[in-house]
Amino acid sequence: MQRSKSLISQALSTLKGNMERTGDPLGFKKDYWTGWTEGLNLPRDGRTVLLTARMYQMLPYVIQATDMVASVKPILPLLSVKAFSKMFEKAGSMAGEVVLRLKAKGARDVKDKGENALKGIVSALGKAGEYPAYLYETEPYSGVLLYDLGLERHIASHVKKVYQQFKSRGVEKIITVDPHTTFMLKEVFPIYINNYNLEVLHYLEVIQGKIEDLKPPTAQKLPKEFVMHDSCVMTRDLGIVEQARQVAASLGITLLEPENTKQDTACCGGPVEYAYADLSGKISNIRIQELADICKNILVTCPICLINLMKYEKQMGIKVWDMGELLFAAYK
Repeated sequence: MQRSKSLISQALSTLKGNMERTGDPLGFKKDYWTGWTEGLNLPRDGRTVLLTARMYQMLPYVIQATDMVASVKPILPLLSVKAFSKMFEKAGSMAGEVVLRLKAKGARDVKDKGENALKGIVSALGKAGEYPAYLYETEPYSGVLLYDLGLERHIASHVKKVYQQFKSRGVEKIITVDPHTTFMLKEVFPIYINNYNLEVLHYLEVIQGKIEDLKPPTAQKLPKEFVMHDSCVMTRDLGIVEQARQVAASLGITLLEPENTKQDTACCGGPVEYAYADLSGKISNIRIQELADICKNILVTCPICLINLMKYEKQMGIKVWDMGELLFAAYK
């Protein structure tokens, strides 16, 4: 038990240290979040910006980091707590970026899914008359993992730095792509920022109001039925429920509802997979069974839900789609 606690403690400590050193939860100094923009010619500055907060782009690395932590557990009985702590600390500070970048090259499928989701979101926004700027290599991370994993006392300085970055660039409106970042900017940032005055909208809130502009080409080849997995944060914390359903309907898709849906949705197992992989796996297995019993095509609106549920695709003969992927397939 003591060694397991040490593992979790060091994982959280490494995350906090990464944020303090580089502002990035992975601790990477070189950007990994801008490659998806190739060929899109998004402007670098504007009053309205698209904020990915690196959430989709970090998915291949999160998977590898989780696997690496899990692989250490069998050798824990051979290590003293002190020895393990030292090993974890050195791995995170010295070789972490090199190892994760090399390992993540094998996770091409999730990398493609994340990039396609972002491209689809940009395409749909364009159809709806929104052409946001993108901050490229200077795009900040929201700090949401610190908050979600109970380290919120460490986020004040990061939040203030991110907010000041937006204000110094003349940003007035932010369009987000995932529920966790949306929650941070709508609900958490104002706690630490006096006179907070950024307008924050999730992309589904933007395009849902312009459904008529979203009708896709008739040649699209998308499955006609999906079962909807709602994000806990999206529905319960943000109240964004019907928007995804209306956008799906505009694409000619019929959405099926599981027993636990909308504000009563069941958890996908995230975002605790970084520190509590075993618990995360048990929760995600329960949820995927419930969804797969209804339909083999599963629709999500969150990158964390995406990686926690898509790991069952081969095993169960299912396919997990992000809403952005549907938009990409419709408009590419």
